[in-house]
Amino acid sequence: MCSVGLLLVPALLPYSLAQTSPRTDVIAPWEITTYARVVLEIEPIRQKYYRQAQAAFQGQVPSNACFGMNPQHIPSGLEAICASYGWEAIQVLKKYNMSLEQFNAITLRAQQDSTLSRRIQAEMLRLQQP
Repeated sequence: MCSVGLLLVPALLPYSLAQTSPRTDVIAPWEITTYARVVLEIEPIRQKYYRQAQAAFQGQVPSNACFGMNPQHIPSGLEAICASYGWEAIQVLKKYNMSLEQFNAITLRAQQDSTLSRRIQAEMLRLQQP
């Protein structure tokens, strides 16, 4: 399922990568398209590493796995999963010339702005059309 409500993509990113400030300017239509493409490409990656984390922790993945967690407090065995996910997610961002700061800013805005959230969801659906 790919919805803005599920966009906890940075959930397995290392603490230092996930802590960014939101932008305050208007989000352009091309940014929404780019963001939607990134989300659609990162989501299967996030799911893959989440399944790995579930397997490593017998289905009990810490609720704040990597994201928002001080790197020194990441449970043993989760560090490599977090690092691999973070690296792959960053590669997708680079592919679309989107910075982590831009991605996180749009994610935060979408969580606070239902109109933006609906625009992103509509764009994701449009991009998935044959």
